[in-house]
Amino acid sequence: MTFSLADELRRIAKGEILSDSWSREIYSVDASHYTIKPSMIACPSDESDVEEICQYCFSKSLPITARGAGTGLLGQALSNSIIIDFTRHMNKILEVGTDYVVVQPGLVKGILDKELKKKGKFFPPDPASSNYCTVGGMIANNSSGAHCLAYGSTIDLLQELRVVYSDGISRLINSNSSDREEKDRRITDLLRLLSAHRDIIQKGYPRVTKNSCGYRLDKVINDKAFFPHKIFAASEGTLGIVTSARLKIIDIPLYRHLIVLGFEDLLSAISVVPFILKFSPVALEILDNTVVRYNVSNNSNNINQQLQNEEAGCLLFIEFAGDKLAEVEQRLDSCSDKLSDKCIIIESAADEQSLIRMWGARKNALNRAMKLTVGSRKPIGLIEDTVVHPDMLYDHTQQLLQMYSENKLDYVIYGHAGDGNLHTRPLIDIHSQAETQLIDRLANKVFERVIRAGGTITGEHGDGLARVKYIESVYGPEIYCLFREVKRLFDPRCIMNPGKKVIQYRN
Repeated sequence: MTFSLADELRRIAKGEILSDSWSREIYSVDASHYTIKPSMIACPSDESDVEEICQYCFSKSLPITARGAGTGLLGQALSNSIIIDFTRHMNKILEVGTDYVVVQPGLVKGILDKELKKKGKFFPPDPASSNYCTVGGMIANNSSGAHCLAYGSTIDLLQELRVVYSDGISRLINSNSSDREEKDRRITDLLRLLSAHRDIIQKGYPRVTKNSCGYRLDKVINDKAFFPHKIFAASEGTLGIVTSARLKIIDIPLYRHLIVLGFEDLLSAISVVPFILKFSPVALEILDNTVVRYNVSNNSNNINQQLQNEEAGCLLFIEFAGDKLAEVEQRLDSCSDKLSDKCIIIESAADEQSLIRMWGARKNALNRAMKLTVGSRKPIGLIEDTVVHPDMLYDHTQQLLQMYSENKLDYVIYGHAGDGNLHTRPLIDIHSQAETQLIDRLANKVFERVIRAGGTITGEHGDGLARVKYIESVYGPEIYCLFREVKRLFDPRCIMNPGKKVIQYRN
């Protein structure tokens, strides 16, 4: 009797194995414009299931791709082989401490937020997809969001991981991993590899506050410490599969105040960003009227109405927070007073319900952009996640606008201005060969300028399928060679989400 691959996996795993055409169709898409149909989907019930599946796939050299909610914008979780979906069973909060939480990878960020709020705590990264993205996906992408400006990205709050390697061996990995009596050969070899290239790593990374491009070796090692668990943040599941994570959590500030300022146009708003940063806001976001220009229906939000009525061409969302009310109000008043002759105040609030509503207008920018169509054209992500130093953001934005004008392209722009991170998408007909070739040419020009300015092409959305070919240009051949060595070290048979982060190879 012969068994199919699905039958073999059903024999070794307790969770569901889906191989029907409907399930494969559902998992063939994510939030990107790619479509890749997997051979089957495994829904592990626990870590032992993940170990068994990895061990079997390692023995057969079968590719594996971990998946959360499928919110990736660049095809990170798409594969024509085996998808491992953690949202069905491995989706729980395992432990909540005074300053940390331990969770499984399939836990939805929105559920985590609700549970932590009951204890007066929060996990700061807040991507626009927070209501449905998973913590595992946030680790894989090194997600950030609006409040990264004050609290850092996912990688900065990652304390410990349980990881299943490609051969099915599981390990607990943290900053003490290299000191344990039971040595993890991969971690020992990683320390040896990175220690020999410490100077190159320290000098070769973009000088920006957020970065999800390539492997974050700069966060793994420095002159004082070694943090091997951080190699998995921003790795897109190419080095191992996370089965649980210990994350740092923070007290919710006692006082928060959000002010929305309206400017004549995008460049006017961008020009004051470096000045606003002197007042230490916890968030500084930008929303251009291009986001709502093409969709005037179902819009009762006062903030969006201001943009649509052209009372303001561009908005800045500025939040101040802290545990001392006088300090919060002083920073807010000083900032808004100094800007009074450059803008108008659209809205200002400090109560929770107003904050939720006002931030909703900014968070919905991604949903609006993704749903936007003008004829056969849609907003395409490739240059949508660049980061430059905020002092260089004005010149970068000016060059983007000039490029769009010269090529007669409609576009949308919004993003995390305080971090110099712009989300911009030109509207492209992906069925037109001429237009798809155009976006590739434009990407080369934009990326070249960003890299020359010391920035990154990927702030928080990941590299996925779309940007993997550009990674070497960001770091140069020496560091990219280290990426390949790290990949071989953790995944010698190249079965962990192949084709992502480094150009695919087979030993």
